[in-house]
Parts: sequence; structure tokens; C-alpha cells
Amino acid sequence: MRSWRRSWLRLRRQGRFLLGVYLVLVALGAALYALIARLREVPAEELTNRLLVFLLTLFDLTLMVVVLFVLLRSVFKLFVERRLGIIGSRFRMKLLVSYLLLILVPAVLISLLATSLFSHLASSWFSAPVEAVVQAGASLAEGVRRESEERSLRCAQAMAAHLSAVEPRRRAAELERLHFSGKNHLSALFGENGPVVELLEPMRTAALRLPSLTASELSHAGTRVDRVSRVLVVRAWVPLGDGAVVVCGEVWREDVTAAQARLAQAAASYQALKLQRPAITATLVLSFGGIALVVVFAAVWTGLYLSRSFTEPLMALAATTAAVAEGAELAEVPVPGEDEVALLVASFNSMVRRLRAQEQELRATVARLDAVLGAIRAGILWLDRERSAVRGNPAAAAMLGLPALCEGSVPLAKLADHGLGRLVEVISSAASGYRSSLTLYPGGAPKHLEVTVVALGRGLEVSGWVVALEDITQLLRAQRQAAWSEVARQIAHQIKNPLTPIRLAAERIARHFAQNRDDLGEVIPAGCRAIVDHVRSMQELLDAFSRYAKLPPVQRRPVDGEEFLQQVVRLYQGVKPGVEVKLEASLAQRRVWLDRDLFRQVVVNLLDNALEASTPPGEVVVRAFWEGEEMVLEVLDRGPGLPVEDPELLFQPFFSSKGRGSGVGLAVVLRIVTDHGGTVRLEPREGGGVRAVVRIPGGEP
Repeated sequence: MRSWRRSWLRLRRQGRFLLGVYLVLVALGAALYALIARLREVPAEELTNRLLVFLLTLFDLTLMVVVLFVLLRSVFKLFVERRLGIIGSRFRMKLLVSYLLLILVPAVLISLLATSLFSHLASSWFSAPVEAVVQAGASLAEGVRRESEERSLRCAQAMAAHLSAVEPRRRAAELERLHFSGKNHLSALFGENGPVVELLEPMRTAALRLPSLTASELSHAGTRVDRVSRVLVVRAWVPLGDGAVVVCGEVWREDVTAAQARLAQAAASYQALKLQRPAITATLVLSFGGIALVVVFAAVWTGLYLSRSFTEPLMALAATTAAVAEGAELAEVPVPGEDEVALLVASFNSMVRRLRAQEQELRATVARLDAVLGAIRAGILWLDRERSAVRGNPAAAAMLGLPALCEGSVPLAKLADHGLGRLVEVISSAASGYRSSLTLYPGGAPKHLEVTVVALGRGLEVSGWVVALEDITQLLRAQRQAAWSEVARQIAHQIKNPLTPIRLAAERIARHFAQNRDDLGEVIPAGCRAIVDHVRSMQELLDAFSRYAKLPPVQRRPVDGEEFLQQVVRLYQGVKPGVEVKLEASLAQRRVWLDRDLFRQVVVNLLDNALEASTPPGEVVVRAFWEGEEMVLEVLDRGPGLPVEDPELLFQPFFSSKGRGSGVGLAVVLRIVTDHGGTVRLEPREGGGVRAVVRIPGGEP
């Protein structure tokens, strides 16, 4: 504020100084012009007129220069602002051009019309008839004055001729007689020692004080015209030869004198104006041009003022939004007046206030979210839309061994340098809703994580990604221990069942052998057969467990699904008389990614169960189709249905409802399908039977 005030005061001082210099130069120019005109013996009245014309011309030129300078400066400034791309410069330039077009053309036309009209009027003023009238009037006044002089001179000559024959002492009386008998306004007789007699007409000359005639003038005949008070006095004198002089004259009436003066003045003024006609014409043309420039300047200034009243609030809005875009805090803009622009600014300020409130609420929400993310045990990663930078909560940083995730964004590719390459691959390519388990080695130690990828946004507009990490290492360890405990229990149970008959058979043989009974030959073979049968059952049980435990890892490859299923189904056609096995597959659109050998076991186990449950006549239907990104396999039969209320029990190892078999078939199916990232379930069919449904992701992993 102080700097602005100092600048304003400095500009005011400079403006006053320049104005003072200009006035001094104008005064010096006027004085020099007056001096030159005086040296040329220009009359005072004409000098005044010329000086006024000079000052007016100088003022017009100065006004034109100043206005042109301001106009050109404003236009140049707007042009530079437009080249620099300043906000509002285009609008101001358009408004300025519009005002110039609206004002400049009429102003120029009016100036040309006024100049032409003045030239026409000047031509009519200085035309030949007018000049002839003025000159005729001046000549008439001059002729009347000359005629009065000649008449007075003839009167003086006649009186001198008459008085020269009269004795000197009687000349005064004779002059008086001649004066009153004639029409003279004044008569006088001068001797060697001064006036002898002076006779004046009371009505015309009573109040006049006539200038005295000098001796040099009276030495010879002559005339003299004097303006006394408001009348004109014409006197003529003739010497008598003996030192006496006769004077005769006329006194004009006041109205005639005034008329003669006006005619003379008009003629002189006309001649002066005629001489100054070019200068006056140029001055008036400059005046009209100056007025036109002033009008244009007023239009330009009005346009600039109006444009500034529009653009300055808009520029303030643009500056505020640019500052906000660069990271500055939201700020309100002063409301200028009460027009539509003020309404716009007020709306912007209202928006700023709402954004401030939302920003505060968002900060509070972020603070609460940070507190929640910091408190939960699950790891959370969030990424930008391009999945190039990642941040995480403390739990995720601890799981992955990267404390930098809590401090700021980390390039996603940098995680591969810390043994997290598999996680980077999953995050970079997984679709929304992806869920899988990964084994990572951050810091060299194995860690099992369950990864869930979710896209943020609405519809197809993705604004970011969230990855949830759950450390299931301990859970898997506990599940593995529980599974082994259950396996050990099941094995112990399954082994315990044949051990009792074996023990009983051995005890019977020993008892019969100790008693040396007669039926010993029959007991020993029967007991040995029982022992061998139960040992064989135990061997089959151990072989099934070995197969279940030694399933290889899944190696998924692209497979023609229909051809694969046709090969498997073809093996079962005609296996059980009266039961037809049919295939209904629609997988020709694309290839299925699966482990061909392992998945064959899935189909075989499901078909074995379906055929075993079916009774002739009947059919087993194998269906396969695509449902989104998943391949769905269904095996349907018309058997007695599910043997238990909870179908999940059938997938437990060594659980069997048939009284024979190992009970690991469906357990193998569940494990293979789970390793493929899919699901399997058994559900009853309407009308009897079971539907086995297998779903696996069929796309490229």
C-alpha cells in the first residue's frame, strides 16, 4: 500500500513538472511570436488576433499529440497483453475495436463535414461580392471624408479671396458676416500673433475642444481631420499672404461619424481576416480534428474502463484458480459492485467457502482414515490410476519390510528390488475384484499373503486402486497343523479298524494252537486270510493317502476345452450298461488355461461318483460353458441324491458314505480345483440326483 502511494505521488510530481515545463514553453513561444510580429510593425489589434490564433493552434497540436500518444499507448499495451496471453486481453481488444469502429467513423465524418462546411462559409465570407461591398463601404466613407475636406478647402479659399480685399481691421467683422450667412460649422481667422476670431456653430461645436493648429501647419494651405469625442472635425486653412490665415471647417454628426468608423473598422477587420484566412482555416481544422480525437479518446477510455470492470474480476478469479492449481490455499476474491460479474465472483466465493468446508471435512476424514489404517492389522496399499506409485499403511509396510511406504509414494517398480516381484506383477495386471494367495520372501523369510485388488471409481472411470494384504502365514500354519492332525486322526481311525480283526484272528490262532485243538488246520488258514485281507486294506489306505499328499503343483497351459472333455467322456461311454454319458460343451470361443493331467482327475472322479450313483436306465450329463471370465463344468446324475445334509463333509479326506473306497476322491477334486483358483460344490437336483459344479478362471493367469 505504501509503495503504491509513493508511486502515485511520484507520478503526480512528474505530471506537475511536465505541465509546468509545457506552460513555460508555450509562454516563451507566444512572447517570441509577439516580438517578431511587433518588429514587423503589425498593428496591436491584429497582433492580438494572430497571437490568439497561434495559441489556439499550439493548443490543438498539443491536444492531438497527447491524445494520439495515449491512444497508441493503450492499443500497444493491449496488443502486448494479447501476445503474452494475459487473461481478458482478447475481450478488451475486441471491446476497444468495437468502440473505435462505432466512434471513429462518425467522428471522422462529422469532422470532415464540419471542415467542409467551414471552408464553404469561409469562401462565402471572402467571396468577391462581400469583398466588393466591404471595399465599397470603405471607399464611400473615404470619399465622404475627402469631399468634406475639399468642401472645407474651397470654403477657406473663397473666404480668403474675399478677405484679402478687405482691410485687416475689418476682416473679423466680415468673417463673422460670411460665417453666419454661409453654412459653415466653424470659421476662424489667425493673425501673426495667434487667433483673431474663432466662430463655432453652437449646436455642433459648443462642447468640443479642438486641437490647436501649429504654426508649421498654418504656413501653407492644408486640411486636417480630427476625431474629437465621438464626432469627426474637418478643417481647411488658406494663408492670406500678409501673415493672416483663414480657417473653415465642418463637424460631422455623431451617427455619421459612428457609421464612418464602423465602415472603416469593418474594412480593416475584413482585410486582417483575409490575410489570416489560411491560419484560421488550419486552426479550425486542427480544432475539429482535436475534438474528434477527444471523442475517440473518450470512447477508448470508456471501452477500457468497461473492459477493465469486466476483466479485472475475471483476472482475479484466474489468478486465484492458478494459485490454487499450484498448491496455494483457497482464497476469496473481492466482490466488485453489483453487476453480473459481481454475481459470478460471489458465486465463486460461495464455492470457495463450500470447498473450504469440504476440505476441512476431507482432512478430518483422512485423519480418521489414517487412524483406522494405522490401527488395523491388515495391510492396505493404494495406488494412482496408472498404478505407477504406491503408498501403504504401517501394517503393509511391516508385512513387506518397506518403512518408506508410510512416508510417501514409492514407485511400484521399486518393490521388485526387495523380493516382491510377484506382488508387483499381480498389482500391475490384476483386474478389479482379483483375489489370490501369494508367497513372498521379503527379507528372505517366506510369507504367505492373501491379495485382493479393487478399483476405485464409478463405472469405467478408474481414479485409483486399493490392494488389501492379509498375512495368512500363521493361519496356513495352523490350518496345516489342523489338517495333519485330522489326517493323523483319520489314518489312526482307518488303521484301527483293521487292526482289531487282525488282533482277534491272531489271538484265536494262538489260543487254538496252545490248546492243540483238532480244528487248528481250519483256524490257521482262515485267520491268515483275514489278516492278509485287512493288511491289504491298510495298504490301499496308505497308497490313497500317498497319492493325495503327492499331488504336483498346477502347471496351467492353454487347452482346447471341448476336445479335452470329449477325450475323457469317450472313455466312459458304455462303461455301465443302461447309463448313457453325454457331453454338452460350448467352449469353442477360446482356449481354457488349466493343468490337463490334474484336471482330468477332477473329471474322472466326478464321473466315477455320478456313474456309481446312477442306476439303469439313466444318464449322466457333462456340461461346459463360459460365464464371463470363468469356465463352468457341471456333472449331473439322477442318483439317490446327497447322502448327507452338509455337502462340505464329502470333501474331507477319508470321509466316505459308501462303506468302501478310500474317501479321498472328492478331497483330491477340491484340492485340484482350489489350486486352479476355482471353486467346487455339490447341490441336489430337482427330481432327484446331484449336480457337481466346478468354476475355474479360464483366462491366462
